[in-house]
Amino acid sequence: MLQVLEVFRDHKQEHFFPVLDSDMQPMGLVCERSLKGYVYSRYGMALLANQGQPKLLEHFLTNCPVAELDAITEHVLMKVHIQPDAEGVIITWKGSYVGFLRARALVELAHEQQLAVVNEHTARLDARNREIQSVLQNMRQGICIIQSDLTLNQDYSSHLTSILALDDLAGKPVMDLLFTRSTLGADQRQQVAAALMAVLEQDVLLYDCNAHHLPAEITLDFDGERKLLELHWRPLVDDDDCVERLMLVVRDITQIRALQLKADEQQREMRLLEEILAVTPSRFVDFIQQSCDCVAALLLQVSSWVYANHEGEWQTAYRDLHTIKGNARTLGLLSVTDSLHASEQAVLERNAPLLHTELKVVMQALECYRRVHRERLSGYLEAEKATGTQIEASLLAQLEALALEQKNTALTNLLSQVGVPSLRDWLLELSGDLPRLARELDKPAPVVSLSGPLAQIRLDASCLPALAGALTHIMRNSMDHGIEPAEQRVSLGKPEAGQLQWHGAILGDEFVLQVGDDGRGLNLKRLADKARQAGIATAKSTTGELAELIFHAGISTAEQVSMTSGRGVGMDAVRASLEALGGGVSIELLSEQPDAENCAPFRLHLHLPQALVLEST
Repeated sequence: MLQVLEVFRDHKQEHFFPVLDSDMQPMGLVCERSLKGYVYSRYGMALLANQGQPKLLEHFLTNCPVAELDAITEHVLMKVHIQPDAEGVIITWKGSYVGFLRARALVELAHEQQLAVVNEHTARLDARNREIQSVLQNMRQGICIIQSDLTLNQDYSSHLTSILALDDLAGKPVMDLLFTRSTLGADQRQQVAAALMAVLEQDVLLYDCNAHHLPAEITLDFDGERKLLELHWRPLVDDDDCVERLMLVVRDITQIRALQLKADEQQREMRLLEEILAVTPSRFVDFIQQSCDCVAALLLQVSSWVYANHEGEWQTAYRDLHTIKGNARTLGLLSVTDSLHASEQAVLERNAPLLHTELKVVMQALECYRRVHRERLSGYLEAEKATGTQIEASLLAQLEALALEQKNTALTNLLSQVGVPSLRDWLLELSGDLPRLARELDKPAPVVSLSGPLAQIRLDASCLPALAGALTHIMRNSMDHGIEPAEQRVSLGKPEAGQLQWHGAILGDEFVLQVGDDGRGLNLKRLADKARQAGIATAKSTTGELAELIFHAGISTAEQVSMTSGRGVGMDAVRASLEALGGGVSIELLSEQPDAENCAPFRLHLHLPQALVLEST
């Protein structure tokens, strides 16, 4: 022990030494302070000098971490970390002492290692920031961060400056940058500001509750030039699920939306063209012209209507609109039917301002059909028939002049029939709409049976539009109410496809067209129930009297109102249109006794005065 003290005296700068056994394996450290504590204690030196009081060196050893020479730095540092008061680490190779690594050197090593990690992390952050800045500077979207004071963070994409036509956006209030020039009203802007204040630095749940106040699109006005901007809002939350900031992505969709609208308009035109081409040109032109005239007249009248003083006009408007809607659906011109249905509803409510608005929508739809027909089809159709039409018109004019000059009544009557089809041909053309109507109702196309001298009869062209409207109503009623679904017809022993029977003849001083079908017939019980509810029939009413009620306004045997039928106005309109021509309509029950379903077969008789009939010679 005295020798150890001598070593410390000779190496005054050292305060500890590693102690090895005979195999050069480390046993620990002997520290100067532990020896001096013993030596300077009472009788310490005397005890050391006394051979009878031996004191072995191992009694003064302290533990010291040991690490192999090939250990990684992290493991060496971990050993020191476990024993924080250690003087250092003894280094061995295969268990034998190699050297000693002081704690101070380890601290420097740890510092260098941490510094290397920090530098590496900083380099990665710098690289990432450069990438982010590169993205922000080159992407075609405006990206920014909204801070808790509703100003923009310093990091934003350069494209945002292009969108807003402003520079140096950092620190600027987002309400000034985005919403001052927007078309939003003052109240809407206030809602946006309040929503932003309500969500920032608050639980993310509040964002979910207020997100609907943040607009997804806004329009900015730049001195008359408008930009449509798409806005995407995203909350940036901290570890406590509080919204620290908001990310806003702004995209200029002005051109995209314009292209979308153009594409939508082109698709709409294609649909209109398909509908127009499915109709014969003459029927289409007649329908559009008559419908536009009718709607234009209603627009002039409706603003002055009052329920109490104009009930007759309201009912007439109802019939006219229902007729137009039925004709449109029969012709397959479906783009106008929704607005017509809404106009009917406005009439039911006796709401003149609403009706005026809906009629303008109807007129726009009709004019759209007319425009597409004129711009896309008229040139083709006119070129196709131009030569023949010019020759025919010139010859017809010469013949008419000759007939007037010679006062030839027979020739005049003959010329009046030029261009007017026979009633048979006209009815066949009219029935050409039935397959489309059948598809709409999910029924097989019916078979049309024509009888009588229809090929030898022509009607005055002036009455054809009204007659077409009346027959269209009747055809729709037959297909909707009369002719059963295919499965039901088969179960009743009938062919799948229904049959329409039209028979025409001149009886006395009028022309009569009988119209019927082989469907279920007229539901007399349902008709009686509805008539009694309306107060227009009693228990004593005969079946004939009940049948006549189908021509009464507001009475329908349909179970529910649909776009096809059920308003109780169709047959009323049929009677009104025929009476306007000087004719009429009546119903004939083919059996006074209804069947098990309370239905009776019937046919309609359409009457036209002799003056409207042109017999061919």
